[in-house]
Amino acid sequence: MPAPRPAARWPAPPPATGHDDGLAAEVDRIQLLLKGEPAPGHRADGAALGRIATGFGLTAFERDVLVASVAGELGLLERPATFAWCLDALPGGHWDALAADRPLRAARLVELGEGPLPHAPIRVDERILHELRGVGRLDERLRPYLVALPPPPAVLPASRRRAAQQLCAAWQAGRHPLRVCGPDHADRVDVLAAACATVGRAGHRVAAADLPRAVTDRDAFARLWNREVVLADPVLVVELTGDEPPEVGAAVAQLLARLVGDVVVCTPRAVALDGVTPGPTVDRPTRAEQRALWRELLPGRTGQAAAVLAREFDLAHREILDAAAPGPAGDPVTLARGLVRERVRRDLDGLAERIDVRAGWDDLVLPAPALAQLRQLTAAAAGRALLAEQGFAGRTGRGLGVAALFAGPSGTGKTLAAEVVAGVLGLDLHRVDLATVVSKWIGETEKQLRRIFDAAERGGTVLLFDEADALFGRRSEVRDSHDRYANIEVSYLLQRMEQYRGVAVLTTNMRTAIDPAFLRRLRVVVPFGHPGPVERADLWRRAFPAGVATVELDLPRLAALDLTGGDIHTVALRAALVATGEGHPVGMRHVLDAVAAEYAKHDRPADPGLWS
Repeated sequence: MPAPRPAARWPAPPPATGHDDGLAAEVDRIQLLLKGEPAPGHRADGAALGRIATGFGLTAFERDVLVASVAGELGLLERPATFAWCLDALPGGHWDALAADRPLRAARLVELGEGPLPHAPIRVDERILHELRGVGRLDERLRPYLVALPPPPAVLPASRRRAAQQLCAAWQAGRHPLRVCGPDHADRVDVLAAACATVGRAGHRVAAADLPRAVTDRDAFARLWNREVVLADPVLVVELTGDEPPEVGAAVAQLLARLVGDVVVCTPRAVALDGVTPGPTVDRPTRAEQRALWRELLPGRTGQAAAVLAREFDLAHREILDAAAPGPAGDPVTLARGLVRERVRRDLDGLAERIDVRAGWDDLVLPAPALAQLRQLTAAAAGRALLAEQGFAGRTGRGLGVAALFAGPSGTGKTLAAEVVAGVLGLDLHRVDLATVVSKWIGETEKQLRRIFDAAERGGTVLLFDEADALFGRRSEVRDSHDRYANIEVSYLLQRMEQYRGVAVLTTNMRTAIDPAFLRRLRVVVPFGHPGPVERADLWRRAFPAGVATVELDLPRLAALDLTGGDIHTVALRAALVATGEGHPVGMRHVLDAVAAEYAKHDRPADPGLWS
């Protein structure tokens, strides 16, 4: 891609005054010349006229033609100015002044009316007229595409201030276009706004997907923007999401090659872009910065409350400002926590199913070793943020998230255990069905996984990946391009799991199907086997709520049945439904009939002695 042209440098525009004495004097001079009367020599230009003439490289004659078009627009001439009239009356006339590649027309300083070129009326462009009159505003034809950068926040963390200073230094050194990346859109905008405010320049952003697709429209956009650069020296921010189709990326590359001035390409991730110089990365504030922000923004709270919030969540600067904003009466920490949770829930809508967290340790019936591993998992999850503050993550080079695999047959309590982990930690639980995430379309699986992890990174939730073997199975031998991309998906997932700072639980019915390389990167693997007689007896004792009437249930006999916890729950529910429908308490007949139905459902032979 051709290198963009160097940015023009010119004086800052004067404050809007509504008039320009230098322009008025020049209009008077041109009026006299067009009337064929003697006129004084060229006088000093007004600020705006001089900046336009210098910035666009106008000859003295082209500058006079521009002034003549202004005089005609203001109704100060007996008839509209034409090129033939200007050639005849103004000094230094040259025929190519209105050539398509000369500034008057290339930069759209003037427009030609109907008729042959020498006799077509010359009109000054509206944007140029306003600029010359001292009331310059962004061209109306650009407004549908652009959004002005907001004022920067009053308080910026040190890392944000450093990023803004890096941008200013890069602009001063003439490096453009620049790339600014970071996970949070609002924080990137804040840094750009702070940099623009530092150098006293306006900034405008445009979404890449909103840029004109047609070549002629894109050319018109570039011409108008490049004109704005000469007039006001603004900064253009082109925003990429990273998920644009190839044609949008191609349009952006072609546009960047046409633009002058300072252009910033904003992306969520550090991707290489042809002709674009890497600039600052706007990461989330450090834990220390987040803690300081919470402490400053939450009224009347102790440092301990700020530390708890900084450990529980990993938020962008703007997210902390929003969460700590004054709201309804109540505990500000509780309110802030609720606002963050709602944000994460919204971001995960359509990507994962939220499960109501109600279970606790007393609801789990597992062998002692499995329970011990689960307690270790929750302890590790609770301590990960404190270790990060102590520098442990930086020293090891790996994330401090907790990734666990729950492996065992269906109905052995894997999902219930994930619910307990979330409840103990005071977090939400979101279930991701990997069977629906995995896509046959190349690149779509990674895109979906990235969206899930990006949304969950803020904290406040446990991610539960059901049927992990759908994606994390053994990587296949590469036979074709689909095999290669399937392995890339696994590698991407391994990388994100190591970097993830939260709690991720994966479940599988077949541990042997999981790729060994993936198993090595998990912190905890909890086996969920079929419950033994002792666990089954405990499960049967809990199977019927206190409000359900039962009669003469033989628990030892039921505990002898080879059923999982999920099976026992299903049997108990079926028996209770039938018994309630009959108007009787739940008895052995109802339970054994439900057991027989469960056995039949799984094509399992039943022991005839149980029904004798």
